Amino acid sequence: MVTLPNTKETRMVKSVAASMAIENMFVEEEFILEMVKIARGEKTAEEIIQEIIRTYKS
Repeated sequence: MVTLPNTKETRMVKSVAASMAIENMFVEEEFILEMVKIARGEKTAEEIIQEIIRTYKS
Protein backbone atom coordinates (compact mmCIF):
# COMPACT_ATOMS: atom_id res chain seq x y z
CA MET A 1 0.00 0.00 0.00
CA VAL A 2 1.29 3.42 -0.95
CA THR A 3 0.84 6.45 1.27
CA LEU A 4 0.39 9.64 -0.71
CA PRO A 5 1.21 13.09 0.64
CA ASN A 6 -1.71 15.37 1.37
CA THR A 7 -1.51 17.70 -1.63
CA LYS A 8 -4.12 19.16 -3.93
CA GLU A 9 -3.09 16.79 -6.73
CA THR A 10 -3.18 13.63 -4.63
CA ARG A 11 -6.52 14.58 -3.09
CA MET A 12 -7.96 14.82 -6.62
CA VAL A 13 -6.57 11.37 -7.47
CA LYS A 14 -7.94 9.91 -4.23
CA SER A 15 -11.33 11.40 -5.06
CA VAL A 16 -11.30 9.79 -8.51
CA ALA A 17 -10.30 6.41 -7.06
CA ALA A 18 -13.04 6.66 -4.41
CA SER A 19 -15.67 7.57 -7.01
CA MET A 20 -14.61 4.60 -9.12
CA ALA A 21 -14.78 2.29 -6.08
CA ILE A 22 -18.35 3.42 -5.39
CA GLU A 23 -19.17 2.16 -8.89
CA ASN A 24 -17.40 -1.18 -8.15
CA MET A 25 -14.46 -0.26 -10.39
CA PHE A 26 -11.45 -0.88 -8.20
CA VAL A 27 -8.06 0.30 -9.45
CA GLU A 28 -4.62 -1.09 -8.82
CA GLU A 29 -1.88 0.78 -6.99
CA GLU A 30 0.07 1.20 -10.24
CA PHE A 31 -2.91 3.01 -11.80
CA ILE A 32 -3.08 5.44 -8.88
CA LEU A 33 0.65 6.16 -9.10
CA GLU A 34 0.32 6.91 -12.82
CA MET A 35 -2.62 9.21 -12.12
CA VAL A 36 -0.50 11.08 -9.56
CA LYS A 37 2.20 11.58 -12.20
CA ILE A 38 -0.39 13.09 -14.52
CA ALA A 39 -1.79 15.32 -11.76
CA ARG A 40 1.71 16.57 -10.92
CA GLY A 41 2.48 17.29 -14.56
CA GLU A 42 5.27 14.70 -14.70
CA LYS A 43 3.57 12.84 -17.56
CA THR A 44 0.72 13.51 -19.95
CA ALA A 45 -2.27 11.26 -20.37
CA GLU A 46 -1.09 10.62 -23.93
CA GLU A 47 2.28 9.35 -22.67
CA ILE A 48 0.52 6.90 -20.36
CA ILE A 49 -1.75 5.74 -23.20
CA GLN A 50 1.25 5.11 -25.45
CA GLU A 51 3.02 3.16 -22.68
CA ILE A 52 -0.04 0.94 -22.25
CA ILE A 53 -0.28 0.37 -26.00
CA ARG A 54 3.42 -0.60 -26.16
CA THR A 55 3.03 -2.96 -23.21
CA TYR A 56 0.07 -4.86 -24.65
CA LYS A 57 1.25 -4.89 -28.27
CA SER A 58 4.47 -6.69 -27.35
